[in-house]
Amino acid sequence: MITRKLFIAIAIIGLLLISATGMVFAAGSQDAADEKAELILMHDKSGSPSWGPLFDEFSIASTEAIGIGFTNTAFPATDIYMSQVRSSLVTDDAPNFFTWWSTYRMKELADKDVLKDLGSLWDKHESEFGSDLRNAFTFDGTAYGFPVTSEYWVVWYNKEVFAKYGLTAPDTWDEFIEICDTFKANDVTPMMSTVEGRWPTFIMFEEMIVGEDPDLYVDLCEGRVKYSDPRVKKAFEKWGDLIRKGYFAEPGYDVWAGGARDFNQGDVGMALFGTWYFAATLTANGVPEDKIGAFILPSHNPAAGKNVVLEITPMLISKNAANEEDTLKLADYWMSPEGNAAFAETLKSYPANPKSNADFLPQVKVDILNSIANENYRLINRYWEATPTPICEVAVDEFARFMINPDSIDEVLANLDKVADAYWANN
Repeated sequence: MITRKLFIAIAIIGLLLISATGMVFAAGSQDAADEKAELILMHDKSGSPSWGPLFDEFSIASTEAIGIGFTNTAFPATDIYMSQVRSSLVTDDAPNFFTWWSTYRMKELADKDVLKDLGSLWDKHESEFGSDLRNAFTFDGTAYGFPVTSEYWVVWYNKEVFAKYGLTAPDTWDEFIEICDTFKANDVTPMMSTVEGRWPTFIMFEEMIVGEDPDLYVDLCEGRVKYSDPRVKKAFEKWGDLIRKGYFAEPGYDVWAGGARDFNQGDVGMALFGTWYFAATLTANGVPEDKIGAFILPSHNPAAGKNVVLEITPMLISKNAANEEDTLKLADYWMSPEGNAAFAETLKSYPANPKSNADFLPQVKVDILNSIANENYRLINRYWEATPTPICEVAVDEFARFMINPDSIDEVLANLDKVADAYWANN
């Protein structure tokens, strides 16, 4: 429960000039006052590790670089945060900056006309970001927000456990299955997995559909293919086979602190998560960096090619926020190679700007980036953002149903068709 009142302190500048006749003049208009208003950033990233101190570090860096900083306000729960942001965006108390999610999860705000058009900044930085990334922030021809970090979804593995059983990172699906079989034979849980929190249920779903055919995945997310399509069912059946073989942890497994502990002890061999899992969970809970390796999950259908799921962290700007000039100046710096790298370094994350320096990253993350670039991996938008939110919110519960009982496949696919058909019929 939020007990702290959210406010924006407006510093009124200008001296009152008193003339010889005693008349009082206000120095500067409200616009001048707004120009000196404190910039506010809102976010829900107060977990472990908290982004609050990291935002503070970047505010210091931006103040040193361009003379503009900000204050960040954190919310402890995402649902409370989303409600607060939505209600504030239509008022004069709208935050200058706020974290959100890309693509379809951003569309609802774009449709309400509460976001600042950043087309001019995207034009300025077009040669750095390229058109593909801009498209994830564009609706009806207008670009909103900007990416502050990029994350890739990979399989983290315990290098000591791999070495113990003579295993190496797999290049093919069959080699991945051999690793799972080896772990099962030695009482090591092959893969972390959970239905707790709901959203993690889409992790293997998207990997299995992409691993069948990345174009099929895109068409499914965007309503051109039904969930009951035979190719989708084929991918679900392969996923169900992995579940039945016991390759995953129990559905209620704790993939956070408990996952890091079991990973460190060698009780679980692999964890498929975003590259943020390295620092946010593994090293944050005591797993030594030199024990952690990573690989990109091979496609189970070789014809699907090499693909990796991309997660973008967007920063949005409120259309109604005060102090537009300084807000846009800070956004411009944040999008630049220098500013983007300065923030990414506080997180030990990938800069979203491809021109940014990333030498500060741990070697395992550098290796991932090199593999993606050198082996021509196709970047795939994460399901959480790639499909409309009303579909996704139902789908994650249906994926959970399937993970608990893979024999429910026909019921699950029928339920997914029902919600998707209803949405696309009206959109």
